[in-house]
Amino acid sequence: MNKIMYIPLDERPCNYQYPQLLAKMTELELLVPQKSILGNMKKPANIDLLVSWMEQKIEAVSHLLISIDMLVYGGIVPSRLHQLTYETCMERLSFLRLVKEKKPNLKIFAFDLIMRVPAYNSSEEEPDYYEEFGEDLFRLGWLYDKRDQSLLNEQDSMELKDIEKKIPLEVQQDFLQRRTKNFSVTQEVVNLVEEEIIDY
Repeated sequence: MNKIMYIPLDERPCNYQYPQLLAKMTELELLVPQKSILGNMKKPANIDLLVSWMEQKIEAVSHLLISIDMLVYGGIVPSRLHQLTYETCMERLSFLRLVKEKKPNLKIFAFDLIMRVPAYNSSEEEPDYYEEFGEDLFRLGWLYDKRDQSLLNEQDSMELKDIEKKIPLEVQQDFLQRRTKNFSVTQEVVNLVEEEIIDY
């Protein structure tokens, strides 16, 4: 019987409980870390404990189904809030390379989310400044994309200048720097697929 190690996106029932219920309908055995390791909403998972658990259990499994957001940031909401360095992100991701080197026959299936930009003001699942600037940050990104495609008209250009003045510089920097780091992680995930570290 195949044993699958499953590292979920977060602790919510749709990601944690439902896959386990589905597995019980089959002959597959699903190994899942205890929920207490996985954090809660804005509180990230304990990555050290998670990696330690994986190292202890990995020898017994044939497949690893893993959320990159959980492994690197500690969950989906922490992926939108973290202050991790690029180096820390890459170090956490390198765990997959180490695992594959030790267990070449292990099949690794990974999934990685592109960070959203909500079009409304709410900090429930975003940094605190989204309460005031969420909608403006959405517009900022939308207008930057139009600018990058040389599609800005005069009205768009005026709106962009107004929004750039309205959103504090430190908020803009935090917003853009985190997205840049997360994009770099996704690029490295693609590299790991090309290197056949990640099978799919």
